[in-house]
Amino acid sequence: QTPSAPPHGAPAPTNMSGVRGRGLICDNRHMREPSAGGESSDGQAAGPLAGLLRRCQMPPAHFDELHASPGTLRDEWEVFARLAGEMGPAQLGAAQATIERQLQDNGVTYNVHAGSGPPRPWSLHVLPHIVPARDWERLQPGLEQRARLLEAVAADIYGPQRLLASGHLPPALIFNDPGFLRACHGVRPVSGTRLLVLAFDLARSPKGEWTVVSARTQAPSGAGYALENRLTVSRVFSDAFRDQRVRRLAPYFHTLRETLLDHAPCPSGRPHIVLLTAGRFNETYFEHAYLSQYLGFTLVEGADLTVRDDRVFLKTVSGLRPVHGILRRLDDSYCDPLELRADSTLGVPGLVQAWRAGHVLVANAFGSGVLESPGLNRHLPGLCRELLGEELLIPSPGAWTGGTPAELDARLARLDQLVIKPLHAASMPDVIIGATLDADARRTWAARIRATPDDFVLEEYLPLSHVPVWREGDLQASGMMMRAFVVADGRGGYQAMAGGLTRVAGRDRLIVSGHRGGGSKDTWVLSTTPVERFSLLRGRIQPAAIARSDRVVSSRSAEHLFWLGRYAERSENTARLLRAVLARLDQGDPVISGASAPVVAICQQAGLLPHAEDETPETPPREWGARDFVRTLLRGLADAEGMRSVGWNVAQTAAVASTVRDRLSGDNTRVLNQLTGAMPRRGARPPTLSGALDLLDRVILWLVAAGGLEMAHMTRDDGWRFMSLGRHIERVLHVTTTTRCVAGAHAVGDPALLEWLLDLSDSIITYRARYMGRAEWAPVVDLLIFDDRNPRSSAFQMAKLAKHVRLLPDANLGGLSDELNELSARRNSEALRSAAFERTPPFREFLAACERTALDASDALTLRYFSHVYEPAHATLL
Repeated sequence: QTPSAPPHGAPAPTNMSGVRGRGLICDNRHMREPSAGGESSDGQAAGPLAGLLRRCQMPPAHFDELHASPGTLRDEWEVFARLAGEMGPAQLGAAQATIERQLQDNGVTYNVHAGSGPPRPWSLHVLPHIVPARDWERLQPGLEQRARLLEAVAADIYGPQRLLASGHLPPALIFNDPGFLRACHGVRPVSGTRLLVLAFDLARSPKGEWTVVSARTQAPSGAGYALENRLTVSRVFSDAFRDQRVRRLAPYFHTLRETLLDHAPCPSGRPHIVLLTAGRFNETYFEHAYLSQYLGFTLVEGADLTVRDDRVFLKTVSGLRPVHGILRRLDDSYCDPLELRADSTLGVPGLVQAWRAGHVLVANAFGSGVLESPGLNRHLPGLCRELLGEELLIPSPGAWTGGTPAELDARLARLDQLVIKPLHAASMPDVIIGATLDADARRTWAARIRATPDDFVLEEYLPLSHVPVWREGDLQASGMMMRAFVVADGRGGYQAMAGGLTRVAGRDRLIVSGHRGGGSKDTWVLSTTPVERFSLLRGRIQPAAIARSDRVVSSRSAEHLFWLGRYAERSENTARLLRAVLARLDQGDPVISGASAPVVAICQQAGLLPHAEDETPETPPREWGARDFVRTLLRGLADAEGMRSVGWNVAQTAAVASTVRDRLSGDNTRVLNQLTGAMPRRGARPPTLSGALDLLDRVILWLVAAGGLEMAHMTRDDGWRFMSLGRHIERVLHVTTTTRCVAGAHAVGDPALLEWLLDLSDSIITYRARYMGRAEWAPVVDLLIFDDRNPRSSAFQMAKLAKHVRLLPDANLGGLSDELNELSARRNSEALRSAAFERTPPFREFLAACERTALDASDALTLRYFSHVYEPAHATLL
């Protein structure tokens, strides 16, 4: 969390942590100063945006990122305003609204309180943060130098420990830190580098000097958000992005991927790299899925991996597959319950030993967390001279820990000008800004620090620079910090991302933090030379290298895809059922009402109506009064907690889809996000009848669109196959149960009831096109049960189930193929058709057999292929 503007004119505090857990116009150095009026100094109209930017008020005693002097824009902003065209307040507000809607549709989230409510959409401000080329020319070498320095420090403290022996580093600072892992001492990573990816939080002093406030060395987050910010904002200001020569982000990700692939220990073939995530409840899970897609790495959770003979394997539907590299997004302590945190269910037992044995590359190496201690910053200048023979190029804020009683008293006397940080992250959950404390609180904190002075770091305030943000219909000033990313190049050096994640303060101007409502900006690093186009893809692929192998499908992904298919299909079936009932209530036909036994029975089986306490499977369902019937059905639409209701099934569809979003297209994700966004919120009043019908029309449309996108966009691999199996199982259950309920009704010959049955299975148009007459039982049952050309029929679903099962690694799946073949033979018999037309017991027994087989298929798939992710992953607690 990062302090921003101080209260009541006091100096502003510094940062501790933030996001945790995406040449054409001019040479900026030769630009002339703009005039004070509505035109730039070269006579060209600057446009309405320039006037808005000039009038944006920045607080004193902070570096102004926007103005060179009051009322005069900096060169890069003058050019930006001109290239933005006729963008005034209305256009700027509309662009901000478009960005927010796009981020919500794309499911870009930052889960501040994981699992306690709906994910919070990622906050992105429309105006970029512009870093001039001259600033980057000073920043880039300093960032890369600091990465080399921390790598050298890590190599020493986990190796010969000369820095500790010589006094360059206090032993207590290292050995008392929970981030120092003794299990990692003496281990040399297979890549030879411990820190493959790093991030640094940067702030500007009032004089404009960049300062490194903190380092992220375990599993730095934010690079994926930076990429998403770039893709979003560059579309809004495409001309400015092109003409101001903004440097690309792709080279950073290219280097990251190539470094991991080149150094992963793989004896032959292409290394298999995975991205290890804590799961969908992690605050930055969107970024994990986003980066796995972008980099082409398999997204895995700890339960997906297993260690055998000191080697890591991924549990797939085809068996164990070796893993050669892990880009982890878990902090050290959660990665291995055997050697680190024993109560962790997120990690992989034995992972540290596999890494120690040199059989897997882990980025970053275990034990890197010790380098995040703020107590290390005061020693870095001396360490830089000792290890690199260089002066530290980018300083850190002044900081102190411990000291003599007199020195400590002198510091505590000006506590209102300092920031209190824990020496080790586990000491306390937050930083304390002295300027925000009243006199009593300062005395309390002073006593606490005197009691254990070695547990705290007292750091100088750093008044943050300010940038313009569009908020509440106007441009406002906001404190800013920039997270810069650095990656090892595989040759002993480092490469900084030409950009980063700029974070801005929220309404609480003292703190730059995603947890406190802060936002972000796209970071534009300008270049003085033309920017070359760059692709993350490798060079030209030769014909011999063309591959058609299936994408690896983990057991967990297969399970989630299977249930995605089931929940999506179940959502559509219940929505069609509800619409088919509600839309016919005003027609006054008792055959479609709460007094109709088959209608009530089908609604009960779908979970839209409760069973009476005294009802049994043998007794007919009770009749419902018209008002209670409608009111109960409408509650089922809005109820996201009632199992098998429309609301609940839609919520489950979205939840399961979020766990496999790395396998879904962007369009599919947007459709599902729009669907969930339209559903009534928890506690909302049930909609009116007309409102419910309108909502159901949209729900069905979105679900059909999602299914069509799956068919059109997903590669026909095992993942798609499991999702299709889920859909076909649900369709079998739906069509057979509804047909069985109608077959036993006294009103089975009523055309209205039969048309309603056809509507439930979306087959009414096919029926009318074939028969051009009233619905009759024989052709209806033929279409729904026996016609293998009707994509909604039971015969079609059974044929698809048999086909997909044959293509699975276990082709028979414990006799399931034989069971499906036997049902197919029965279905094709004339005796069964006659029984169906006459509605005799053999036909009802056949429908029950179809239902049993569908449920048997679900059980067989679960027992054979799935990892049962809802069970505790590891029994490690004593």
